[in-house]
Amino acid sequence: MDPRFQICLPFVLQQECNVYTGTSADWTNPRNFDNDPQDPGGATQCGLTHADYDEYCEAHGLPEGDVRHIGEEIGTTIYYDSYWLPFCPRLPIGLDLFCFDTRVNMGTRRMIMLLQASLGITADGAWGPQTNLRVMAIKDVPAVILDEEGRRAAVYRSFRTFGRFGGDWIRRDKEIAATAVKMVQGAIA
Repeated sequence: MDPRFQICLPFVLQQECNVYTGTSADWTNPRNFDNDPQDPGGATQCGLTHADYDEYCEAHGLPEGDVRHIGEEIGTTIYYDSYWLPFCPRLPIGLDLFCFDTRVNMGTRRMIMLLQASLGITADGAWGPQTNLRVMAIKDVPAVILDEEGRRAAVYRSFRTFGRFGGDWIRRDKEIAATAVKMVQGAIA
């Protein structure tokens, strides 16, 4: 697996697994399971949804199972294949983490749209040649990260569930942005 993925994954898992529970990214800890009826994502274990797990099982010829039993190996593979690839390896250090976390928390299309808006191009949610060119031309990565942080917060505020989850979403947005900027500055490998 991509070494950058190995560096970035623990920061995403910190948000997904142990923010509420105070536990590590322990895939077997029942405290890392969540099924809040007001969360449209449904049942999750360390941030991965039951739908993520079903998709993996179907693709690998495995019977469907309970997401609570996903395990670290399969969970890591899902994060890598479904949320890191193919876009994050194309991004500069720091922005890779921010976009990875955005994709996990908001989905692929919205992650691409936020990036495109921060790059000053049409936010259509499709990664094409223009997006590639703009990514390769980024000169001020922290500025892009901070712009995306503000855009991501604005999207969170538009969600009907902001009253219930908004405080945590905004905290997450700020923490991931701060960590991503530290990566750009070399304070975090």
